[in-house]
Amino acid sequence: MDTFILRQKDHNVALLLIDKDGEIHSGKLLDGVRAPLCSTDDIRSVYKWWKDRAIPEGRERLSELLKQFGCISPKELLLKNLGLSLTDTYWICPEYYGELEFKDVNLFEHGGDSLGFHDAEGRIHYGTSPNAAVGGSLDKEAVKKDGNWYLEKRFNSKYPDGQQNINEVFASRISELQGWREFVPYSTKVSERGVCEKAVCKYFTSINAELISAYDITGGSGLRKDYNTEEELERFVGRCVSGGLDEEYVRHFLDYMIALDYITTNSDRHWRNFGLLRDPESLKYISFAPIFDNGNSMFFDSPYVMKRTALVRLKNTGLAEWEIDRLKLIKDKNVIKYDLLPSPEEVKSFYMEYGLNEYRADQISESYNNKLQLFSDFQHGVRISFAHEMGDDL
Repeated sequence: MDTFILRQKDHNVALLLIDKDGEIHSGKLLDGVRAPLCSTDDIRSVYKWWKDRAIPEGRERLSELLKQFGCISPKELLLKNLGLSLTDTYWICPEYYGELEFKDVNLFEHGGDSLGFHDAEGRIHYGTSPNAAVGGSLDKEAVKKDGNWYLEKRFNSKYPDGQQNINEVFASRISELQGWREFVPYSTKVSERGVCEKAVCKYFTSINAELISAYDITGGSGLRKDYNTEEELERFVGRCVSGGLDEEYVRHFLDYMIALDYITTNSDRHWRNFGLLRDPESLKYISFAPIFDNGNSMFFDSPYVMKRTALVRLKNTGLAEWEIDRLKLIKDKNVIKYDLLPSPEEVKSFYMEYGLNEYRADQISESYNNKLQLFSDFQHGVRISFAHEMGDDL
């Protein structure tokens, strides 16, 4: 068991006693302002952050990655790689290597190299593997090309033909048509069978701009039992503004993101799937992170056409439990220009172009058309509810 210094760049944040399997046994917070979960000075939040930073159990090919580095668990892999990530500037420095600096080990400059720091027992810390802190359930890896880092993400094999990867490109296409600039452009890698095997995007973070999730900004309070979506969103807006962002800009971004998610039926816009870019030195917010992670959308898990009655009863892992409750969060109903949205016919052609068969493309197109009708109703002030769809709305 060894002592590590949790650092943000070269700022000491906490002292942690970690065993060789990557488990934290005790700790002491040194700088609550720079703690990974903002607005909390509880050392236990650091323990939770470390646990969540590791690759989740159950990910495809996890065993291959662990075997490659001689580890038995994701947390041991995280420990061996000094907790480094390509999305932020947090890392753990072994106390016996206290002279190490962020410039010596960070992935932005050294990722893919093998510097080889050793622990007290002579075991190597790889220090620069880029994948030990790549979160999420889908199999993914960071790849360096032409001096830039890219994230390559596979689709869930439960859902055929790589539709989740195609959905990433489709959401990008909508933002292009809308003239919206703050989104992550995605491309795909196609297998020999013509399946969109991977979705590829360039990392939007850097050594001077780190990603802080909305979950971290609100201190993880979105998981409280008494969670209230509107109150939590207002808390988030307040912290964005106090961190240096313009309130009108914050609200406009949120309106667009929520409306886009509704139109594309994105079921996975939880509090870790959006956030801000932050200057790791001043701790001032730079901007929103561009909209990313749109794969769980466009009816990816529905083998049937979704009628309006089904669409108004959808639940999701997002800001609100019921999808139609997202609409209550939008202040500017016209934040998305309806006439610039792809038509159902264009959607069918798009998905067929990316390799889906005509039958499946028809299902997606028809479901999307029903969603467009609901969004048009919303923009024109028509009440959207199951009771209204069933003719029982008195």
